[in-house]
Amino acid sequence: MKMLLSLYLIFAVILAQFFAAYFFSKGKSNYRRAFSAMVMCVSIYLFGFLMIINSNDLQEMIFWNQFQYLGLPFISVLWLLVAFLYTKATFPLKLRLEYVLFVVPVITFFVRLTNSWHHLFYTKWEVRQVFGYYFLNMERGFWYYVNITYTILCMLLTVIIYLAGYLKNKVAFTKSHFLIFLFASLLPLIGTVLVIFVFNERSIDYSALVIPISLLTIGYGILKHDFLEIRTLARETIFENNVAGMVVLGPGKRIIDYNRTAEKFFKSLDISLTNSPIEQLLGHETELLEIFKSDTNQDYSTVIDGEERFFEIDALQLGDSGDKSTKLLKSIRDVTEERRIQERLKYLATTDSLSGLNNRAQFMNLARKEFALAKMDNEALSILIMDVDNFKTINDTFGHAAGDEIIREIGNIIKTSFRKTDIPGRLGGEEFAVVLRNASLDEAEMVAEKVRNNIACRKVAYGKHVLSFTVSIGVAGVQDNRNDTSDLEDILKMADDALYKAKAKGRNCVVISRPEDI
Repeated sequence: MKMLLSLYLIFAVILAQFFAAYFFSKGKSNYRRAFSAMVMCVSIYLFGFLMIINSNDLQEMIFWNQFQYLGLPFISVLWLLVAFLYTKATFPLKLRLEYVLFVVPVITFFVRLTNSWHHLFYTKWEVRQVFGYYFLNMERGFWYYVNITYTILCMLLTVIIYLAGYLKNKVAFTKSHFLIFLFASLLPLIGTVLVIFVFNERSIDYSALVIPISLLTIGYGILKHDFLEIRTLARETIFENNVAGMVVLGPGKRIIDYNRTAEKFFKSLDISLTNSPIEQLLGHETELLEIFKSDTNQDYSTVIDGEERFFEIDALQLGDSGDKSTKLLKSIRDVTEERRIQERLKYLATTDSLSGLNNRAQFMNLARKEFALAKMDNEALSILIMDVDNFKTINDTFGHAAGDEIIREIGNIIKTSFRKTDIPGRLGGEEFAVVLRNASLDEAEMVAEKVRNNIACRKVAYGKHVLSFTVSIGVAGVQDNRNDTSDLEDILKMADDALYKAKAKGRNCVVISRPEDI
């Protein structure tokens, strides 16, 4: 009998050590670490019990009982922690709550370690012989009952969590997972209750006898379903460690789960996620609330740490749309860098790098659209074409770098001299153009003269030289459909002809192409 019990316990210790090493080697997720710590404590507890039943010396038994308490006080709370992390019955435990859960076990550890000073845990020791082998019998002190009560509460809550998960889950494959864990957790609870009520009769530690069966049950689950590995790996890889924030909404749009990225996103908005309806959590964030209530994909932008950031919030229905318990997965993806890259590429594709104005292709594209709108709405539209006077002489005299400085300066003047609704562009070389929306030729002439004068008064410092420069400007336009211009190219040709007339008149002047001149 003693030999069989010893072999049984040796097998249990080896099995527990294997589980501890296996799950610790598989990763560092909270679930794996908690499970590894739990089975390590179980192995310490069972090894101490093994040594006790193979000893007949009281002091040696007391030593191994002390050894048991290196792991025993922490088994029930770690078992509960595994239940929390596996079933997600609550949100991920905060650090402060974890501290609270371990207060009684830590105190128990030190009270048992110093028991010889105060006898709060055990008040008396003796050796009893049962079925041909020796057991250690102890009279219990005050703190023993505190610890055993806390142990039962932890194990009872663990059983309730797994039972609730089993009853709520409708998928047969997942229900079997909960059933295995429920059975494996129920046995230590029964063993602990037996220790309280019938220990004194035979001095048998029933918890030590049934826990190996629990380990075998969990081992069966691993071999049969591989559910511990699949569930934790899938959650860790796809959900917990996803770069996108993920929030699961249950019936009534109540948040029932989320990952670390989502928690970080909401924390940046000063929102603490709880198991509450989104109306309560996002009441002061009206736009975000509407997005989370919607079943469609939407964009969202907000200012975080003084910087505008952009997010894509997608919706994915989980389950049958006709099921009242259907859930909705909201994924939150930060696309700020993508948007910036897109804007940068768009800028490079549409902007002249030297002047900062629209390049020729973008200018022509926007000008055609404005011309079509003006014709359709019977509105006036004017176009200015300006050319830097004697630009070749500047390049030949001072170099192309000096010419580039002048191009930049003209670009700055143009950007600050026209309305935001006007369309400026660099056509190439030293030639620029501007489309003036809803502007008559007289209005365009006034603006052109103002710009010409600003440019003539501007000087550019280049090295030791101060460069002056002027522009000639040609103006043409559509005046309430009174001229028969059928396309933009006609207007551009008229403005270009006016420009050449300005050049012929001596440069640094504005010439208007009017309908009566055609």
